[in-house]
Amino acid sequence: MKGIVLQEELTEKFDVLNNRGEKTGDIISRDEAHKIGAWHGAFHCLIIYKRDNRAYALFQKRAVNKMIAPDKYDVSVGGHYSSGEDARVAGPREIREELGLAVKFDELVPLGRRVFVYGFTPGVMEYEFQEVFLLDRMVQPAMLSLQQEEVSGVLEMEIEQGVCLFGSRSKTVEASLYRSSASPKAISVTKNDFVPCIDNYYLKLLLLAQRYMRGERELLVI
Repeated sequence: MKGIVLQEELTEKFDVLNNRGEKTGDIISRDEAHKIGAWHGAFHCLIIYKRDNRAYALFQKRAVNKMIAPDKYDVSVGGHYSSGEDARVAGPREIREELGLAVKFDELVPLGRRVFVYGFTPGVMEYEFQEVFLLDRMVQPAMLSLQQEEVSGVLEMEIEQGVCLFGSRSKTVEASLYRSSASPKAISVTKNDFVPCIDNYYLKLLLLAQRYMRGERELLVI
């Protein structure tokens, strides 16, 4: 029945979507959505910038206590839509909460919608329609205010290096890991250090970032 709350636990509530990404009118708890594999909405944003004539992308390191993909790298900001939210509301909120940045929705560059299905661990299924954006914003990674329960650090990677990594031209690349109140650490990363995916998501995203940095503004679609 429309409008039924499928779970009464005191957890975050999602709007249930059908397999076309449309709201069904049902609401479900976060835990139940991940238990039964209910479709729901999410926001993704990759922050990109140039410094010293080099183009960089910023990835977050997920906290070790996260239920899904703990301690893995992911896009700069990612989060679910609470019931009643959309990208215009949830996007700036997630960026502010996770990184401490004040961003207006109109600053975001829309890349379209990604369909993401993955079984991370037994009993945890992610069925998401992710609305994906770029943010061209020069940031100082060391100055970000990280939401520690969600983000344990941020990884600064040259976009060209990332393309080599995810395009399988390099097995490892060098990048800088920033954690709160600590100097950046030079580390080597592999594809296995990132949230698992089967659609070459990070490669596609970085190729679009390259095109955007070259001044291309047409057909930026994930």
